[in-house]
Amino acid sequence: MSLEFSKYHGLGNDFLLLNDRDGQVLSRLRETTIIRLCHRHEGVGADGVLVRSESSYADHRMTLFNADGSPAEISGNGLRCFVLFIKAQGYKVDGEIKIETGGGVLRARIIDESTVETTMPPPNFASQKTLEPLKLTADDKSFTVYPVNVGNPHGVVFGPVRDIAFARQYGPLLEKNSAFPEGANIEFVAAISETECELVAWERGAGITLACGSGSVATACAGAAIGHLAFDRPISVNQPGGKLEITVAKDFKQILQRGPATFVFRGETDEY
Repeated sequence: MSLEFSKYHGLGNDFLLLNDRDGQVLSRLRETTIIRLCHRHEGVGADGVLVRSESSYADHRMTLFNADGSPAEISGNGLRCFVLFIKAQGYKVDGEIKIETGGGVLRARIIDESTVETTMPPPNFASQKTLEPLKLTADDKSFTVYPVNVGNPHGVVFGPVRDIAFARQYGPLLEKNSAFPEGANIEFVAAISETECELVAWERGAGITLACGSGSVATACAGAAIGHLAFDRPISVNQPGGKLEITVAKDFKQILQRGPATFVFRGETDEY
């Protein structure tokens, strides 16, 4: 049986999107298939796979798999791609739509043909409004890491501007630290001002990505909580793939992300 897919990216963070109209895709989709499809040289190439299916309490359900075939809770960049995908599939997207994810039900709206704004889950420390750092070691370096869960786990490290090579060296070690029993996405962040920061991310199950939407949210929430970044103002999170805008309410009850999503191509595969 063939499998139709569409490829989209959000700031270079790319996904293969599948529509499970008849309830057969998720039941048949195998880990080995996901790995082959996402392989950069032997497959289509992607950071992950997103599957649209029916939801009993939202307009749509989004199921996410990492490039290594493992399930994940949520992706901010993937969520924006998902919204444009369901529009292209012919579903109604006028006004606000609700999407069930592994991080809860989130709201989304299309700003223009390539820009999407969505809510994101509040951080796990929202009720206390305090964030305690972890002191972790990776190879020859010690890091102050802020653990933040925004529907999926993150470790945010503030410091000087870091490059991809640095994130590739230390990201996987911090990801697998025992402080994160389920692993974590690791963000290396330099705060430029109250409304701007530089970010390079190592993603659990995917490795280096050109942008991380949920990582941008975790970064903005952590930065606001410890005074590096501002509340109630759009924060520009600059990444190798481009810029996202994140706004964090002072009570952490509303987190907004706004950024682009781009259609790449449609295809069909027998790898199913």
